[in-house]
Amino acid sequence: MSTSSVFETGAPSSSAFVQRLDRLLGTAAALMLLVLMGITCIDVTGRYLFNRPLPGGIELTELGMGALIFTSLPLVTICRQHVRVDLVELLPSYWRTSQQALADMISAVCMAVVGWQMWIKAGDMSHTGETTATLQIAVYPLLYFMAVLTFATTALILVLAWADARGARNLSEAHS
Repeated sequence: MSTSSVFETGAPSSSAFVQRLDRLLGTAAALMLLVLMGITCIDVTGRYLFNRPLPGGIELTELGMGALIFTSLPLVTICRQHVRVDLVELLPSYWRTSQQALADMISAVCMAVVGWQMWIKAGDMSHTGETTATLQIAVYPLLYFMAVLTFATTALILVLAWADARGARNLSEAHS
């Protein structure tokens, strides 16, 4: 499902916003993946050809993976590409709509708790000055970034839950 089919509201500003968000986060995720591939290539080449791995390569990879995953989270949510298990398929359509809205609400609560805990952890790391072991990179800015993207994902899930509760196939139907 494309982002435009989920977030069509009839208002060009909303659709344009979602398209810009999709483009921005998609580009950021693609660039992060490119950087991670470069780090891995340099690290592996250095390790096996010159017996000199990239100093801090593992730390950079860990930080990059965190950034990549949480940058992709709103994109996956907008497109509804999360992994799902349909346990109850025999329900009538009106029950399935309610079931989806309930699942969205539970997901939103879980995402909000994860974001809140990340925000608290980032604050703690900021106060203690915690850094990575080798390169001494402060980790708290990444955690704040991840928390903000988690809160953005929570907001997107709530918008989708509203559309589901209204039985809408897209947001333009939910607003009518």
